[in-house]
Amino acid sequence: MSLYKFPFSLLLFSVLVSCSNESDYKKILGSTMGTSYSVIAKIDQQSINAIHQEIETELADINQLMSTYISDSEINRFNRSNDNNCFKFSDKTWAVLLASRQVYQETNGAFDITVGPLISRWGFSVEEYEQKVPSQSEVEYLLSQVGTDKLVFNEIEQCIRKTIPSMTINLSAIAKGFAVDQLTNILNQHQISNYLVEIGGEVKAKGLKNYNQNWKVAVENPSDSLQKSQSTVVNLRNSSIATSGDYRNYFEYKGKRFSHTINPKTGYSVEHNLTSVSVIHPSNMMADAYATAFNVMGASESHLFADNNNLAIYSISFVQNESKVIANKQFQAYISQ
Repeated sequence: MSLYKFPFSLLLFSVLVSCSNESDYKKILGSTMGTSYSVIAKIDQQSINAIHQEIETELADINQLMSTYISDSEINRFNRSNDNNCFKFSDKTWAVLLASRQVYQETNGAFDITVGPLISRWGFSVEEYEQKVPSQSEVEYLLSQVGTDKLVFNEIEQCIRKTIPSMTINLSAIAKGFAVDQLTNILNQHQISNYLVEIGGEVKAKGLKNYNQNWKVAVENPSDSLQKSQSTVVNLRNSSIATSGDYRNYFEYKGKRFSHTINPKTGYSVEHNLTSVSVIHPSNMMADAYATAFNVMGASESHLFADNNNLAIYSISFVQNESKVIANKQFQAYISQ
């Protein structure tokens, strides 16, 4: 699934865990949503197979509902609909759609699940740029098909009607976070109190890892190099973290840097120098959405929004070829000493 960036890429976290006491903490690993997932939890041996199966079933269900790569997924069936009827959604997809609308409204359109047509149009390499750069009129036309406010939500019937039949939605920038939350719900239902769940770099933790230590998660330092390094380490206990960035998703043309992060309000590539932003929030779905919105908004606007809404935010920008890191006071409370 892809949204805002082409190809879609999340900054991966290095999960700093020590599981030497294998009799208490187990690992469940697998693939989903075009990436990998991992669950590290204090699970007894008798329960691990059943929990693993529940996790696989849940992830398969979410993919069937929200993937744009599965032809008969719920999202693709909505995208193919071109009538004036109100399309009824399942409970899970509806929850994600409501959260998407909330963040869209709160961020003045910086988070927009309908921006796909613009991303498809701008998703090309520098070699193609000279011949295929869209004209202002084409951008304006595509913008006319973009905007969550052009979707009519019927909360009683749990359905959405398109005001423009050709509109499509893509939940890639929020679905992984939702899936993380769903997996933690499974663990909670099994009364598991100590775990860390990760999907494609989105992480949620509860309780403690072995030896009564906090779960520690390292935020990756943005770099064009294949060598990964950590920018900071956070103690993640009973919360979650998500990161969005595009430092590996851009091209340069005639000395100008073109990000593959598209501003859904302008139809053009963002021009700020923010390269990575991380958000800590109890809901990984919300952290995922806010991080994506902040990647569009830029550092100054994002920090102002976060401070006004009591959100923990950590941003990395490149200013005159040097990185500038800002962690607000809410985020600083999580930084490992």
